[in-house]
Amino acid sequence: MSVETKALPIPDPALQHGNLDEVIELIRVWWVGERPQAIIRPAPKDPKLAGAILAELAYNFSRAYEANVGLDREEAFQQILNGWEEAHRLAAGGGQGETA
Repeated sequence: MSVETKALPIPDPALQHGNLDEVIELIRVWWVGERPQAIIRPAPKDPKLAGAILAELAYNFSRAYEANVGLDREEAFQQILNGWEEAHRLAAGGGQGETA
């Protein structure tokens, strides 16, 4: 299996948007061994929107864990929040966001 075959498709709403000039990929994240690798395009002009995007991603991850893994959505969401808080504590302590 090639890396390309593991890539996710572009979402239908993005492809069906009336003006494709307004459709921008913001982040591509790959899980490599035990760590994520990402390329980020900070397209939103207001950095506060990055927080809103991350919050929506956390919610969507919890729904995906429910649908694909069978975890309770609320429990998955809480675990995501716990992981977020742990990563922040480690980053503040000089661990550069590494989680155990």
